[in-house]
Amino acid sequence: MTLRKIVTTILATLLLQCSAIALAVQNIPPPQLEVEQITRQLLSTFQNNIESYQKNDTAFLQEIDRQLSPVVAFDEIARSVMGRYARTATPAQLTQFSKVFKDSLISFYGRALLALDNTQAFIERVAPVPESVLRDYQSGKSRLVPVNMTARTSSGTVAITYSMVFLNGRWKLRNIIVDGINIGIQFRNQFAAGMSQHNNIQYVIDHWSQLMQGVAVDKSSKKS
Repeated sequence: MTLRKIVTTILATLLLQCSAIALAVQNIPPPQLEVEQITRQLLSTFQNNIESYQKNDTAFLQEIDRQLSPVVAFDEIARSVMGRYARTATPAQLTQFSKVFKDSLISFYGRALLALDNTQAFIERVAPVPESVLRDYQSGKSRLVPVNMTARTSSGTVAITYSMVFLNGRWKLRNIIVDGINIGIQFRNQFAAGMSQHNNIQYVIDHWSQLMQGVAVDKSSKKS
């Protein structure tokens, strides 16, 4: 193959790759649509059924699970929360913590909403994601796509940033920042603190719900 043919082949390959990236970006729906849809749906479900859910919080937690499971990357978030300890955890421990983390997060989130009582919460604005940000994500220059949203309650305005990833054909939540507080980092710090105190991955996993809420746990139940 001559040098000219080699150069032509390389240029053609690069052009096809760029075209594929551009096409993929065009075919992927903007993540803010997913964020706005699921948030509105969840708030509407809560506000339309608040009295019955306050009497039966289990039903509300089941509904949150149903709505959030398809759009939250719980497995990826759980691994991130474990941080460097995920590398030494067994496959069974990774699976267990993913479930424990999901259940505790849904419970925490659901009961926080129920504590709002009759407070009205609504979306004020969801900012569009620039095409340049989507292109950077699709080309591998960034791992997450931020979606900025402001919500309003009777207590005031809350600034929220959802970190999104595109998995299995749809956008999924990978992290959340509320008024500048990175929730993922907060959970990761809690897991690290649990490991620093107990030095036992299984123990931290088994007691994650209590540790997440800052509840003291019985050290006599510590497992090896």
